[in-house]
Amino acid sequence: MNNSKIKIMKRTTITLCLLLLATCAFAQEEEEMKTLFGNNGITSHGGYGGITTSYTNIDNRDAIMIGARGAWLINHKIGIGLAGTGFLTEGKVDTQLNGDRYQLEGGYGGLFLEYIVNPNSPIHLSFPLTIGAGGVSYTESYNSFRGNDFDHFGEDDEAFFVIEPGVELELNLLKFMRMAFGVSYRYTSDVSLNYVSNNQTIVSKDVLNGFSGGITLKFGKF
Repeated sequence: MNNSKIKIMKRTTITLCLLLLATCAFAQEEEEMKTLFGNNGITSHGGYGGITTSYTNIDNRDAIMIGARGAWLINHKIGIGLAGTGFLTEGKVDTQLNGDRYQLEGGYGGLFLEYIVNPNSPIHLSFPLTIGAGGVSYTESYNSFRGNDFDHFGEDDEAFFVIEPGVELELNLLKFMRMAFGVSYRYTSDVSLNYVSNNQTIVSKDVLNGFSGGITLKFGKF
């Protein structure tokens, strides 16, 4: 066998070895790939219902928010469900409306998504997201009602789209109960509220945008 043939065989052998190593590495990488639902698909089902109380600031007014959510849990980590929140600001005197006290109130809700990091750890993080729609009204404060006079109860109202991502520090209190301390940012489409008498703007178009912070109690199978 001449030298040229030996060189060709060596090159062929080295090339085949390199291809084999690359194939093995690729196969190993494929085996170690992680997915949201695990390598064995959906391995567990659960679910929970929760109630939330939080604080926010709307139009430079203190506001309380009360919410509820329900979610189907997949593999202890992925939550898919529905959520809804109602809000009410403090009342302030409006000189354009006979000096009565008026407030902003409304609510929103829609699709709820959540990703939970290390759910079996006693203390862990979760990342909730709400996408939906709602409505807001500029109304007379309840303590401003005069007998049965509701003539100016609702000055104006408006619908809006909302997306609200957040982060929560979650505590596993009991097997069926969790408590979460969270912060979220509420981003909505532009809101247009105007006085009926002169069509002047009551609040800015981005009045509902802002942070909120609160506590959530969850009950269910985690």
